Amino acid sequence: MKRLTLKDIAKALNLSAPTISKALSDSYEINKETKEKIIAYAHKHNYQYNALARSLKTGKTNIIGVIVSTISNSFFSQILEGIEESSLFQKYNIIIMQSRESPAVEKKCIDILYSKGVDGILISPVSDSANLSYLQQLHNSNCPIVIFDRINNNLQTFKIGIDNKKAAQKATQELIDRNYSNILHITGVANGVTNERLLGFQEALKQNNIPFDDKKLLRCDLSQIQIVEEQILNKLEELKNDNKSPDAIFTATDLLTNRTIGLLAQQKIKIPSEIALIGFSNTNYAFSFNPPLTCISQPATRIGKLAFEKMIHILEFRLKKREIVYETIELDAEITIRESI
Repeated sequence: MKRLTLKDIAKALNLSAPTISKALSDSYEINKETKEKIIAYAHKHNYQYNALARSLKTGKTNIIGVIVSTISNSFFSQILEGIEESSLFQKYNIIIMQSRESPAVEKKCIDILYSKGVDGILISPVSDSANLSYLQQLHNSNCPIVIFDRINNNLQTFKIGIDNKKAAQKATQELIDRNYSNILHITGVANGVTNERLLGFQEALKQNNIPFDDKKLLRCDLSQIQIVEEQILNKLEELKNDNKSPDAIFTATDLLTNRTIGLLAQQKIKIPSEIALIGFSNTNYAFSFNPPLTCISQPATRIGKLAFEKMIHILEFRLKKREIVYETIELDAEITIRESI
């Protein structure tokens, strides 16, 4: 079947090709009646615009790149839902890539997206320093960057996430209020988010006159998933041998929370009678764990929508050569109390 062109529509409707093009682009120059007539004909005959030709003419691809650590993570999946919903409304296409918590892989993702001519990149960075100068260089040129989730960095752009220190402090205080004081904090090693959560954990201990013990801190390399479970088991064994087994665990990421609850069950450690558990988790199935998980959940879909909206804001303001005032937006996380504490 021959592909329908603008010229074909113009000939059929006895209009000019520029008129057809403007109508399909929702231009104010075309009156409502003519626009509806053209759009109806295009839909009826399955017209699809030539994205390549349009990009060559306008210098835009209407494609936004998105880089997350892992798509399988429920938190990032929900962020992607928010981005996708907003992109459909704005008639943008999305290319999604995974950094897998590796600076080298993240750099490759950025290179690929830039080489494809994306209009901008939304990214949750691997860390608060790796590749940031490269991202700033792109942002200052013709490829704007918007940061989501991991916002503790110096990139001068829009950054959307949560107040991680406040959320962690609140979660730790919840444990302390329930008479848990011997708390193991399991976190990551690489990014600013986990450092902020560690600060919140330490602040809650300080406010309650509970000394911080380095032995009650486990930093896991989240880029090496295969050894994370081994690290957690080794830490629990080490503390047990020193007669310092924790009465509670606070986990700083979705992955660590899910791995920890599984390992405790595997080791036949009863929750919460032997060890209580609270952690960051955006899984929709936290209520169905055994026992149901007390978790800190982030407004992930809202974060995704805001990140995309801010990208469109940058693109529109740059096109009009208007000054952009960047901001960091920190939303509130929510703690859902269940039976694991």
